[in-house]
Amino acid sequence: MKLSAGHTGRTRKAPVPGGILLPWVALLATACAPASVAGSASPATTGPVTPAAPASPVRPASGAGTPGGAVERWVTQILQERYTEACLSSAPVLLPAGQDAETLCRKPEVLASAKSLHEAWAKPGVTLPPAGKVEVAPVKQAGDRITVPDTAIKLDGRTLRSIELVGATGDTGSFSLSLKVQRHAGSWYVTGFDLKA
Repeated sequence: MKLSAGHTGRTRKAPVPGGILLPWVALLATACAPASVAGSASPATTGPVTPAAPASPVRPASGAGTPGGAVERWVTQILQERYTEACLSSAPVLLPAGQDAETLCRKPEVLASAKSLHEAWAKPGVTLPPAGKVEVAPVKQAGDRITVPDTAIKLDGRTLRSIELVGATGDTGSFSLSLKVQRHAGSWYVTGFDLKA
């Protein structure tokens, strides 16, 4: 698979096609460098878009009752360009002590990384939420931390993996993106990503 400079083909923490997306805690503290899958995309079909930085205060979201519910909500927030809300939905698990979630989640590097993930999934011919539905297949759960592969997440009837690979060239057989989900205080939260390319 042809990726831009900086990708070595080794497993790295959370980069995604279209940009590097680290676990939210790392994003809150570091800037991210761009990377992209070869090919270009025209705008996807979208419904109404919520601004990335709403004028009214956004409070950290409560967790979801299931891992799939956490993934569905988080992916939908990214696809609807509600980047600050997506970051805040991970804050209860990942926020360093004494840090203000809203300030950290509005940092330019955090927003840029979330936008890169949006670009990896918002491809031509894919209907985005609210018209396009995000669905998560049941994933084997053992303990308080699980990994949800991109093949278990569908948008508009297509797996995220198939969408991520739109425009990719070369050998894509070893490519995979997975979301890390963690239970905290009885609720589930998306906490990061892993990419193998």
